[in-house]
Amino acid sequence: MSHDALVPSEWPQPDRAAWDAALRPADFLDDGGRGAGWRPASQRSARGAYARWLGWLAATGIPLASEAPAARITPERMGAYIDFLAETRASVTRASYFGVLCMAVQAMFPDQDWRWLQAVQRRLRRLSSPSRGKARRLVPADQLLRLGLDLIDRAGDVLAWPLEASTERDRVAAVRDYRDGLIIALLASRPLRVRNLLGIEIGKHLIQVGDRITLHFSALETKSGRTLDTVWPDILKPALARYLTQVRPSLILVRAPGKTRDRPRPPGHALWIGQGGTPLGAGGLQKALARHTRRRFGHIVNAHLFRDCVATTVANCDPDHVRYAAQLLGHRSVRMTERSYIAANGQPALDRHHDLIAAMRSEGTRRRRSRRRLAE
Repeated sequence: MSHDALVPSEWPQPDRAAWDAALRPADFLDDGGRGAGWRPASQRSARGAYARWLGWLAATGIPLASEAPAARITPERMGAYIDFLAETRASVTRASYFGVLCMAVQAMFPDQDWRWLQAVQRRLRRLSSPSRGKARRLVPADQLLRLGLDLIDRAGDVLAWPLEASTERDRVAAVRDYRDGLIIALLASRPLRVRNLLGIEIGKHLIQVGDRITLHFSALETKSGRTLDTVWPDILKPALARYLTQVRPSLILVRAPGKTRDRPRPPGHALWIGQGGTPLGAGGLQKALARHTRRRFGHIVNAHLFRDCVATTVANCDPDHVRYAAQLLGHRSVRMTERSYIAANGQPALDRHHDLIAAMRSEGTRRRRSRRRLAE
């Protein structure tokens, strides 16, 4: 069975009206719809989740036009939809899809009693803990950083060869790998969200004043709704300088695969670009990370998993400073970081506790010996 979404223009009129009402802005006489305060990204997610729900209903043969929208939402159908999602989606993804759908449903039909739906959502979330199956895919942040630096070093060596000592294919692969290595090393040090990473513009987000290089994102550009400022890692400053002066200009001049153009596409101020100057997209990023991480670690470490890897590394290596992990991820609270991103191993904390006990015993023994010597 397919899971094609119905675009809003194909929704039955009552569904479109309910969606519009959910997003109705507030005024001095009306509080507006429940979704009026959603961020644009949340609106897109909710609309997509409801569109997929309608697409699934249509694919099962349910006549959408003959039932009221809220009446279509029954425990039996929701159970069948969850089973359908389980066929092709991981447990965490399934819980996420269902959670966003519930958010849309409750905003579109606020007069209904959705306590049963909320209970299903809570149960699904408990059974789909974010850490389930994730711990075995985590990689220590220092190993991710080493992968990035290795790619930078190897690609840099190729780019230093005389032109007659390398082929055009070698040089194209080198500039691409250099870019990928710099991205991997940056994510291992500053685990940005994909939207912010790919949206970096030179001079707007990437700012250099003297020897200080920073990344700045306004509150409107972050998921948390707060300004994000972070310093570019010192260890990556030389690599960034070479990327900007040699690698990025070379990528602009390389012809994009499968496309023929007399002149490259203007890249604008995008920091990360693909061949031909096209700004790097989420698909290109995913392919690059998959290629390199699978080869090094035996499995894919996607951009979002970098955030888990960094947070867990901080928690395991320095439990006393877990708040630093929350700051790195741009979270409002440590609870969010601990609940959703940290799959910490209890052994480091246990080792630290044992070290503390051993130190206390050692200090106690030293004091007792000192007292005995004084008594003698």
